[in-house]
Amino acid sequence: MREILFKAKRIDNGEWVEGYYTEYNGKTFIGINISIYSDIFEVFYIPLIRWFEVDPKTICQFTGLCDKNGKKIWENDILMAHLDESYPEDATYETVEWNVAGWVGHETGSIDRRYLDKFDLEHYEVVGNIFDNPELLQEESDE
Repeated sequence: MREILFKAKRIDNGEWVEGYYTEYNGKTFIGINISIYSDIFEVFYIPLIRWFEVDPKTICQFTGLCDKNGKKIWENDILMAHLDESYPEDATYETVEWNVAGWVGHETGSIDRRYLDKFDLEHYEVVGNIFDNPELLQEESDE
C-alpha cells in the first residue's frame, strides 16, 4: 500500500516539511511523527505528531514513486532527463501533476500529458520544484 504523505513550506521559516496534512480553523498544517518507539516500551507507545502551519499554495502530495536515484517524486516536482545520447547537452524537463487517473509528466510549452511509467523512473531525476526552481521551466528563446 502506498504511503500517503504531503509536503509544504512552513509559514514560520519557509522550509519544506513532509508529513500528514490537515486543516483547522482556516489554517493548513503538516504534521510529522515525533514518537520514540522501542520494542521494550511497545505497551506504552503513544503516537505524537508535531504540527507546523504551512502555506496552502505549496502543498504537494507524494506520488508513491521515486526517480532513478531513489529520491521521492512529489506533485509539482521538476524532473529532468538526457534522452538523446547524440546530444547529451540537451535536457528534457517535465513537471509532475495529477491527471484524471494518475500522475503525469507535463513538458513546458506542451499541452500533452503523459502518465509516468517505468521508463520515466529509470531515466528522469528530480532537479527541483515549481516553487523553488521556476527558472527550470522557462522555454529556451530563439536567438
